[in-house]
Amino acid sequence: MRTPERRERNDVNEPSRAIRSIHLPLWGRVAPDPGVVPWLVLDDEGRIVQPIHRFLLDFIARDNRTGSVRSYAYDLLRWWRWLRVVQVEWNKATSAEVRDFVLWLGAATKPSAASRTVSVKTVGTTNPITKKPYLDDRYKPRTIRHSNAVLRSFYDFWIESGGGPLVNPVPLARSDKRRPHAHHNPLEPYRAEGRLRYNPKVPRRQPRQMPDKRWNELFAALRSNRDRAILALAVSNGARASEPWTWRVAPAAHTRTTTRWTPGLQSGRAATGPRFRAGSRARSRTSGSTRCSRRCRRTAIER
Repeated sequence: MRTPERRERNDVNEPSRAIRSIHLPLWGRVAPDPGVVPWLVLDDEGRIVQPIHRFLLDFIARDNRTGSVRSYAYDLLRWWRWLRVVQVEWNKATSAEVRDFVLWLGAATKPSAASRTVSVKTVGTTNPITKKPYLDDRYKPRTIRHSNAVLRSFYDFWIESGGGPLVNPVPLARSDKRRPHAHHNPLEPYRAEGRLRYNPKVPRRQPRQMPDKRWNELFAALRSNRDRAILALAVSNGARASEPWTWRVAPAAHTRTTTRWTPGLQSGRAATGPRFRAGSRARSRTSGSTRCSRRCRRTAIER
């Protein structure tokens, strides 16, 4: 009987697969469900894939969001398709299958239901104004890293339950300079060490910005100083792009030069977030918008 260490070393010596010639079949699907698990992974016959379902049941019990369950389901469906191509059972997968899967993700093209029409000119390019990169048809390093994290969590669950492989097929990249968990205090829990071995490096993001000329054109296109004040407030306080849509105006203090805004109701939750104030930069951009007329102030309060 082979030990886990011997099995790991033998997988390294196995011949590599023809990665670029592999095409994943459209096997199975992810479907919503009104039950406890909001998203299910079904096979070709419409039956629930039980190993994934049991993992997602534990995943949702740990108070994870519905969107995270959906993301994990699609990643595990893609892994199941890969295992069908390489003809390996899910509980017999090794690091060799994960290695080849990562190589395939780096070279493959994402499947699409229809060809591009409007975005065919901008695919893979960068917006010259906002510096926002447009997505192409390749799997990004962040997608591959997320896939590895999902598989690592999936096999950790099954190893703990006793129904998975002896060794997690998504290994950690430990340093050769010191042994893992060196000088560990036995009274403290073990911490995760090292990154995943087959995680690609994520390129550094370029800062997204707009030139001053575009800002001046945007502020000049607004019709009232009230609108300029709201826009300057949303830009200068560092809030997320989705937060200004839920703001509600607080009682305005007409004797002061600032206007307070609080996040409004969203998803049935009370507005308990921090209050935002327009700083000196916002007031300078509005060119005296705080000295608005009574009609502007009354309209702002009504809205």
